[in-house]
Amino acid sequence: MRRTFFSMSGCLALFFLCGAVKAAVPSLPDTTKMNVLFINIEDCNASALGCYGNPICKTPNLDRLCATGIRFDRAYVQGVCCNPSRASYLTGLRPLTNRVTNNGQEMDAYFPEWVVTLPEMLKKRGLYLAVIGKFFHRTDYAEKQLSVFHRIEMYTPPPGWQGPGPVVKFPPARRPPHWEPPPKDQKSPEYREWRRRRSDRYGDSGLSREDEGDYRMAVVASALLREFAGSGKQFFLAVAQSRPHTPLVCPKEYIQMYDPAQIPLPPARPQTLINFPYPKRAVGGNPDIFTLKQPSDQQVREAIAAYYACLTFVDDNIGLILRTLEETGLDKNTIVIFLGDHGFHLGDHGFWSKYSMLEATHRAPLVVRVPGAPGNGKVCREIVEFVDIVPTLGELLNFELPPNLEGISFAPLLVDPDRPWKKAAFIVEDDGDAFGQCVRTKKYSYMEFSRGALKAALYDLEKDPWETVNVVDDPAYAEVRKEMAELLHAGWKAALPEGSQLGQVQPARPTKAQSASSSL
Repeated sequence: MRRTFFSMSGCLALFFLCGAVKAAVPSLPDTTKMNVLFINIEDCNASALGCYGNPICKTPNLDRLCATGIRFDRAYVQGVCCNPSRASYLTGLRPLTNRVTNNGQEMDAYFPEWVVTLPEMLKKRGLYLAVIGKFFHRTDYAEKQLSVFHRIEMYTPPPGWQGPGPVVKFPPARRPPHWEPPPKDQKSPEYREWRRRRSDRYGDSGLSREDEGDYRMAVVASALLREFAGSGKQFFLAVAQSRPHTPLVCPKEYIQMYDPAQIPLPPARPQTLINFPYPKRAVGGNPDIFTLKQPSDQQVREAIAAYYACLTFVDDNIGLILRTLEETGLDKNTIVIFLGDHGFHLGDHGFWSKYSMLEATHRAPLVVRVPGAPGNGKVCREIVEFVDIVPTLGELLNFELPPNLEGISFAPLLVDPDRPWKKAAFIVEDDGDAFGQCVRTKKYSYMEFSRGALKAALYDLEKDPWETVNVVDDPAYAEVRKEMAELLHAGWKAALPEGSQLGQVQPARPTKAQSASSSL
């Protein structure tokens, strides 16, 4: 009797112990049959978003997405403008490997033959692929890659593509005021000047919300989601928003939401910069906006107010998409990824637009919501890179990945956003005036230039978060410079999470063996 008692006690103890172990090891649900809604917006300064803590900019729909997903606070792109950034996060390869380092390089011509892009991987996995608006940089840059999509909406399809017509037919959009046709010769000085005038604007677009292309893309997305809900097919839907890319214009109702007088002037004013690696741009013209000279303080406030208005306009459009996801019930089985393709300077350092290795360009918003993920509703302050997106989706959807990817799956952070992760992120810049590489940790940012005003720059991000004082030649930082230079030259593998081997970290979902042991 006594022996039986101890035997039963041991079994009960083992039962409760195993139950405690199981409860202590949360994991992702089965995500392999989930859909993916991929929302990408252009030129987005993460710090400008209300959902990233900006006290002025209103983004209520993205606020709700963050409350139900995971906001990545330290997410960094690998290229500092559209083409190289997208080429990187849609291949899982870094710019120096896929050979696309600036906006002028045609992907089809520069990619090595073995490079495979995300839609090609998903097509092989059997998902239905739909894209609305911009995905790769341009159609003529990615004809082969775009041809795998089953549906292409509001974007020029590649030659020979045969797919269904528009799911929604809109009345012709009204032309905005002061519209002028482009010169026919796209290589002419007249065409370049036309593009400059077209980009270098901010304020009221002169169009209603219904006439705006970004709104229409949201309407098309809503229609496709309702169609997908009825078909039951597993889908990947990419939806673009062209704002807040220049020109910083949107419907008047959004412009009126922001009073320029209430907008503070940006930090890191040019006169405060010491040993700055971009001296010419800090006092001269910029790409895209304020192209001829630096703006007045009043123009600065007006442009930032217009930028916030564009973000609120985009937020409204995203709200339409997310509400449709909920109304159809697809939110319960759809992974939502929201990102900006890179950052944007808003007057800091005298900079506007992108094209630098400073934080305003290389930090971008990234929000991921996986239904049932334990980390939902939390903020991840660990370093992730956009090059990690392909391997992350590969793990979540269980599709075959190329063996040479240069990112790692951050799916474990969807379970535990506080889990220690990468030591650093790596960035490349190639904008004509400067060519360089950057490595940044949580504490420091270090840059080396093979072309440009300086050979190197080092910023102490804890003491100087706005990167105003370059301490690369300060004797007090000699050891830091050495360590950061060694990390940059060692490359991304040297920054992997502890215990990982070339990106092979413990999966976010238990293996069959783990599941069996946790269910004892």
